[in-house]
Amino acid sequence: MTADSAAPTPNDRVRRRNITLAIAAGIVLIVVLVAGVLVGVQGLGSPNAGGSGAGAGGSDSGGTSESARPVPSETPSAAPVITGPNPQSCDQLYSPRMLKILEAGTETPPASPTPMDASTSPAILALMTDLPSLDCDWGTGQTFIFTDVLQVTPEQSAAAVAALKAEKYSCYAEAQGTRCVKDVDGIGPAGESHFLRGNIWLSTFWQNWPQPGYTNDMVATLW
Repeated sequence: MTADSAAPTPNDRVRRRNITLAIAAGIVLIVVLVAGVLVGVQGLGSPNAGGSGAGAGGSDSGGTSESARPVPSETPSAAPVITGPNPQSCDQLYSPRMLKILEAGTETPPASPTPMDASTSPAILALMTDLPSLDCDWGTGQTFIFTDVLQVTPEQSAAAVAALKAEKYSCYAEAQGTRCVKDVDGIGPAGESHFLRGNIWLSTFWQNWPQPGYTNDMVATLW
């Protein structure tokens, strides 16, 4: 037997075993690295990953949509509905009999009576300001009678009655409403009559024409 074919020594066996272990460890490391790469690639393409991306994208898109959505404007409140009497012309305010009396005492075309406010009280006039009204004027010269038909809320009606009482008008219950009257001095026979019921305030001023049954006729016609 030659020197090359001599039996291996213990050192040779140790060296070969170390080489074998190193190769095996390298193979295991390569397998682990390859497996990690494959898992990573599968994770990127998995539905969960896509769902997360879509979810994030959806969240961003949703946020953009919310910020771009116009804010609805507040709808103006509707005008109060009038549920009580609401005359649109003066001939709807009186009975046919009273209307003939008023027309007979009025020039044709009607002459404007002496300009007068609907009340001699500034406090009462202030409450009438800007209220929806129908104005019915009758007479000629210094003899006239005219009425403002005012639309009021319950709060406005209560405020008017309180103000009339505070201004020393004589107020009393009448025809399911409240009537307040007052004589006006200094301009001849003259006076005021205010009748409030429901949504109506009948404010009447007269001079030299104290027509009997005038207010009662309007009340009976409207209600």
